[in-house]
Parts: sequence; structure tokens; C-alpha cells
Amino acid sequence: MNPDQDALGRLRVEAQQARADGHFAQAARFERQVVALASASGLVGERTRALLWEGYSLRQAGEDDLALTALLQAANERAATADPADVFSALVAIIHISLDRKTAAFCRTLLEQGRRYLAEIGQPWTALLDYLEGELAYRRGDFRTAWDWHCRAWADWRDQYPRLTAATHLWALCRTAFRRHDLATLEQLVEQLTVLRPSQRLERPLAQRAQLLQWRARRAAAGSCPTPSSHFKPAETAQALLVQTAERFGRDIGTRHEALRVLALLGCWAEVEAALSRFPLKGDDFESALLLGDLAVSRARLAQGLPTLDEDWNEALAGVSPFSPDREACYQAVKEIAEQQDARFDTQWYSHAVEWRCLSHAEV
Repeated sequence: MNPDQDALGRLRVEAQQARADGHFAQAARFERQVVALASASGLVGERTRALLWEGYSLRQAGEDDLALTALLQAANERAATADPADVFSALVAIIHISLDRKTAAFCRTLLEQGRRYLAEIGQPWTALLDYLEGELAYRRGDFRTAWDWHCRAWADWRDQYPRLTAATHLWALCRTAFRRHDLATLEQLVEQLTVLRPSQRLERPLAQRAQLLQWRARRAAAGSCPTPSSHFKPAETAQALLVQTAERFGRDIGTRHEALRVLALLGCWAEVEAALSRFPLKGDDFESALLLGDLAVSRARLAQGLPTLDEDWNEALAGVSPFSPDREACYQAVKEIAEQQDARFDTQWYSHAVEWRCLSHAEV
């Protein structure tokens, strides 16, 4: 091994260790050094892979703009010495970020570009694009289509690079089954995900999140809190997830939302208030604004002596008192954001989700 390759190897090991420890900004700095060294040495393949991992690390560090810069460089690399798997993985990562920022039409264009690239190089890596099709459908509120795409992606999954992890696919199916109110399927998927025992730092919370969704689905189906099992404690799991998200605040916002919902449903308001005091929800994105409205409704119902409802499940309990809080006021802040999301994804799901919540349950 020549000196340059030896130095590249050491930097790569340091970057991998930093990612394993959750130090993603540090990992990105190591990868940037690899990019510079590989560029100076004319090692195009090494440079492309380092750009890919730099982009991944920056995204996990919450630096999406910088991540896109690195990923776009990797995705546009067409040199013969660049690994097509790295180029394709960079494009997949760009689509992931675009789902959070761009229009549905823009994302579809990228998906078509990805399928054309696979056709050009003759590789069977369509499971990643099918997964992203499912993610796009999920964001449009089209959960049936999301389910179909995610099932297709999971059926074609292979444990070879490039790929998403098995835990990622199963989590997507769990989340979609919850949205479809399919408790039986959700329970089967949670069992599969739990059996996997995901070990990576970013995957371990997925099984816990799936168990929380299962608990919520069982609660909604039963009309009350299910009897806790000896091995799963929803309050402890939710609080543990909040601790984990505090360490990486900004990237695990979905995990944080789910944990807060469970604690509110359990009546653990002291824990909810403590978490919000430490890291307030800004309310500038749809899910945060919606959750703030749900929490306001739950507090008002509690003050009136009414049972807490899982608004996210669209739960309407029989026999609920006709008295209800001023729902219009609770959800006023999220209405404009819902309209923006509807425009971005060419749907009406976001506005409908808010409109449903503004109804009194006595009218449902």
C-alpha cells in the first residue's frame, strides 16, 4: 500500500468510528480530508465514496445544505473508476433530502432519473427507489399506495451494497400499517423488527418506535390503555427515546414526536412539560405544529375531566362527552403550514388532517 492509500485507510477508519459513536460532524471532517487526499492523488473512486459518506455524515449532523453539495458531486461522477453503487447511493440520498424540501413533481423527476441510471448500468437495485416511492406516497397521505411500494421494496430487498437496512424497511411498513389502522399486520411486523435486534446506533430506536405505535394501536382498538406487558413499558421506552433524541436534537424529530404523544396518552404531563422546557417544539414544521395542537387539546380535555384521545389515530371513542375544547384555536397555527404541504405534495391530506381535528368528537 502506498503512503496515500495508507493515509486514506486510517482516515476512513477514524470516520467510521466517529459515525459509530454518533459524532457525525467529526466523521464529515474526516471524510472531507479523504476527499482532498483522493483528489490530489487522482483516486476518483476513493473520492466519490468519500463524498458519499461526507454527505451522509453531514445529513445526520443536521447540515442538509452542505450534505447536498457533497452528494451532488458524488452523484454526478461518471468516471470509469467510480463505483456505480456509490454514484447511485448518492442519488438515493439526494432524493431522501428532497422529500423533506422539494415538491412531489421534483422528487418524481429524481426517481425517474434513478431508474434511467439503473437501466443504463444494468443493476437490480430498484428496491431503494421503490422504498422512496413509498416514502413519497406516505407524505402525500396515500397510505395504500405507500404500503404497496414498501411491500415491493421489502420483497426485493437483498443484503448487498447498495441497500437500506432490513430494519429501515420494516419500520416503514410498521408506520404505514399504523396509518392504515391494521393492528394485526402491525403486530406481525413489530415482532419481525424486534427479532432482528438492530444493532446500529441509528437503527436501535426503530424497534422501540414500532413498539410504541403498537401500544397506541392496541390502546385505540381497546378504547383504553392496554395492560402493560412485563417486558415492554411504554413510559420508560418513550423517556429513553427522548434522552436519545436530546443527544442528537434536530435529526430525530419524528422519534421525539412519537415519544411525546405516548407520554401524553399515559398522562405523564410532568415528563412532557420537562421535555418541552428543555427543547421546545418550534412549530415551524407541520408535524411539530400539529403535535402542539394535539397537546393543547389533550390538556383542555384533561381539565374538563374527559379522556385523552389519540388524535393521530383519528380516534373517536363512543360515549365521549359533548363538551370539547376550542379546537379551532388549538389548531390555528398549523393550518397555513398544512396548505403549504398540500401544495408541495399535490394533495389535500394535510388540510384534511387538521380539519378533522377541528371537529368536535360529538359530531364525528
